[in-house]
Amino acid sequence: MDDYYYTCPFPKPGKPKKKRPQNGYKDKPSRRCWYCGRDYAERHEVYGGPFREISIEMGFQVDVCPEHHRMLHSNGDAWAKVENQKWRMYYQNKWENEQIADGMDPEEARDRWILMMGRNYL
Repeated sequence: MDDYYYTCPFPKPGKPKKKRPQNGYKDKPSRRCWYCGRDYAERHEVYGGPFREISIEMGFQVDVCPEHHRMLHSNGDAWAKVENQKWRMYYQNKWENEQIADGMDPEEARDRWILMMGRNYL
């Protein structure tokens, strides 16, 4: 049966799929909610959708309890909309300031942010 892949006109691909980054549960007991301080907080990626992996890689995350996490994800009430916008602005400002501190021009930092995240939140 192993010889099949060597003689097959369409062999099985040799490279495994790229493993997508995800938030582990290793340190979940030590995480505390940003808003209420409860233990076992979940990681909320500030930029979701196609930018979720970037959020994980760059650390654009907030530890929140399951209730606050659901509220932030639903983005249905005024509180969640304000908080989501606040976190997006915070992390964009932090990233741009780090780039400027490393010697990048402020306009270039803003342009690179827009290339990376698709839009300006400030």
